Amino acid sequence: MVLRDWRAVLQEMPADTPVIFCVTAENAPHFGDYCVGRRVFPSRMWEGKEGWKPCVLVELGEAF
Repeated sequence: MVLRDWRAVLQEMPADTPVIFCVTAENAPHFGDYCVGRRVFPSRMWEGKEGWKPCVLVELGEAF
């Protein structure tokens, strides 16, 4: 994942869009670990009373 991936997504989304990070690696990272960024893309999240709302999903890979 590189900065141009972020720029493409940020141009599509409002400035107050939530960003959610998910880990797809087999082993969960520990506090202080850095992770490889695999991809970033527009997504949706469920907001209790409001229903589906836009968000940015960042997929993280293996920690190093």
